[in-house]
Amino acid sequence: MKQVYFHYKLGIRPSVTSANLAFGKAVDQTVMDYLEADATGKRLPPLEDVFLRHWKKESSISLEYSATQSETKMKDMGAAMVAKFPAAWEQSGLMVFVMPDGSPALQVALKVKITPRDFLQGYLDLIAMDQLGNVIILDIKTTGVAYDDLYVRQSDQLTAYQLLVDSHARDLGIEQTDKVGFMCLHKKKDPEIHQPQIVDRRPSSRVQEYIQTCQWFLDDYHKGRFNRSPLGAFNSPCNMCDFNRLCSEGITSDLDIPDSAHQFLQVA
Repeated sequence: MKQVYFHYKLGIRPSVTSANLAFGKAVDQTVMDYLEADATGKRLPPLEDVFLRHWKKESSISLEYSATQSETKMKDMGAAMVAKFPAAWEQSGLMVFVMPDGSPALQVALKVKITPRDFLQGYLDLIAMDQLGNVIILDIKTTGVAYDDLYVRQSDQLTAYQLLVDSHARDLGIEQTDKVGFMCLHKKKDPEIHQPQIVDRRPSSRVQEYIQTCQWFLDDYHKGRFNRSPLGAFNSPCNMCDFNRLCSEGITSDLDIPDSAHQFLQVA
């Protein structure tokens, strides 16, 4: 909740962009370009060239690289990664779902009302179909670590996406979501494209539990309750938060802070 307060309520942003974020955007845009071309029969230049064009744009601003990263290493890794994607996609046996208006279901924006004044909104990478006609919500992840089916079964992100798609099923020309999953693009020196990890749709009880959690969150938000939430386990991911130094030490030198936010930081 504290992260939400800093980002959305106060409008604070990091002064530099993570190279991982720029890399993920460039890969995602390249993959979407490929999937659109594959679904519509368009021709693309070699995907390495498509990635380099997106990477040039995303890396044109000041980026923050880790000790093991560099602009050249990330550029080379990204080009090698996207070059492997078409073969992995073909092996999956999946195809991009075509919506009633004839457009491929890529980067689909949907929203659903979950309280009298609040909407849940999401941007889905893609809706796919398998060879049996199952409707599958698939999110593509560019990640430094692989994950197992337990993560896929527990992910709130996929639960939210199922809720969104099911709420718009008639407009999408389907009955419901049949399956959900992730496809992992694993960042390594020799990148690896994992086959999609797909599980059955969430039961209605899980979806209702998720809606209730969102409603509790929104109640806190509207009442101005913004607690720190480092989670209870050892090595919980505070170091992945853009505001970890502000939250733990009050340090603001690595942040862009609107003038209107300074008075609130005195009591944050």
